Amino acid sequence: MQVFDTVTKCRRSASAPLYRWREESSTLTKVMAALLFALLTALAAQVRFVLPFTPVPFTGQVLMVLLGAVVLGRYGALSQVMYLGMGASLGWFSGLVGTAALAGVTGGYLAGFIIAAFLLGELVERRREWSGAQIAAVMSLAVLVIYAAGALQLALVLGLNATEALVMGVLPFLLVDGIKVLMATAIGGVFLRPRAA
Repeated sequence: MQVFDTVTKCRRSASAPLYRWREESSTLTKVMAALLFALLTALAAQVRFVLPFTPVPFTGQVLMVLLGAVVLGRYGALSQVMYLGMGASLGWFSGLVGTAALAGVTGGYLAGFIIAAFLLGELVERRREWSGAQIAAVMSLAVLVIYAAGALQLALVLGLNATEALVMGVLPFLLVDGIKVLMATAIGGVFLRPRAA
C-alpha cells in the first residue's frame, strides 16, 4: 500500500537513523527507557472511554505497548512488566491492587501486553530490515495476541461463551486499534532499519 511505501521512503531519507539508538545504547540506557515507556503506558491508561455493553475500556495502552517493543526491542517486555508491577502496587487498575488487579475482567489484556511486547520485541531484534507493510503486519499480530489473552480471561471471569467474549472484548476495538497500528508503524518505524530499495 502507498502509505507503507511512504513510511519506508521517509525512513531511508533520515539523516541520522534512529534504529542505531537501540543497537548502540547501553543496558542502563535501555532499562531507563523501559521505565519511561512503563510510565507512558500508565499515562495512556488514564485516557479511557467505556462503552455500556462491555467492561473493557478504550485506552491508549496498546499504542504504547507497540511503540515500546519497536523502540526497545527485547526491553519492550520489561517496560510492560514494570508497568504491571507499579500498577498492581499503586492501584492504577480501576483502584484494585495486587493480584486482584490481574485477576479481574481486564487482567488478561494486561498479561497480553507483556506477551505481545516480548514477541514483537524478539522479532524486531532478529530481523535486520523492515518495510512499512512488514512492521504493520507484525504489530497487527501483536494486537491479536493481546486480544486472545484478554478475551480468554474476560470469558473465564464473566462466564462468557466464545461469541460473547468476541463481542465484548475484541470486535469493538478493531477499528481503533487498527488506527493505533498505523500510528505505531509511522512513529516507531524510524527506529527500525529500512529494507533496501
